[in-house]
Amino acid sequence: MFALAQGPDSQAHTLHRCHINNWLFRTADIEKSLVTQNSGVLVKGDGTSGNMNWYGVIKRMISLEFPGQKEVILFQCDWFDVPAATTKAEDTIRINLGYKDEPYISAAQAELVFYVNLVNKPGWSSVIALKPRDLFAMSELELEDSIDVGVEGINLLGGQQDLTNWTRSDKEGTTGDVSVITQVQAQVVDEPDDAVFDVDDEDDVDDTYIDDGVVAPVASAVQGQDNDFFI
Repeated sequence: MFALAQGPDSQAHTLHRCHINNWLFRTADIEKSLVTQNSGVLVKGDGTSGNMNWYGVIKRMISLEFPGQKEVILFQCDWFDVPAATTKAEDTIRINLGYKDEPYISAAQAELVFYVNLVNKPGWSSVIALKPRDLFAMSELELEDSIDVGVEGINLLGGQQDLTNWTRSDKEGTTGDVSVITQVQAQVVDEPDDAVFDVDDEDDVDDTYIDDGVVAPVASAVQGQDNDFFI
């Protein structure tokens, strides 16, 4: 507000394009050789204007510089005649221009639209509203009360607890002969210790080796395509 109160610089700059509120705006003059349209603007009315929307085309972009490196961009527009209240203002507009005494708006007020000429209604155009880039209309979700999800305490059996607690009471158990278990335990042979094995010193020399350093050929039990691969 302090920068605005000091007033803009005595010199203003004109622009051909600018990005405002995630929209790309261009002047109508440079779009004559382009196939895209970024010069249409919509300014939504308020209660003082009867909530009437204003549709126009950008003719000039003026950049005003204020102290403190502040900048305000104005759009100079040609405005279309707004249809009567009996028609849908957001659908169609008349091409006749009007409101030439109020051409300027703040760029922050503008929304991007483009116009399509109606074939069945000469002199009228259809208005297509555009959404800003990188802006998605997310559906509103009802906030639910947060629910704490936890795990109930589990009673674990201690090491000293009697294992008979695991016995099922809903099924009738079966009995077995204890002598069978005793007989199996008697047949268990203890594994020998690694240190018990004797090593024969005479077995250290492999019969397939000779003293001149030549390795004797080893006969392969598998004959086939693998033998052709090795030399």
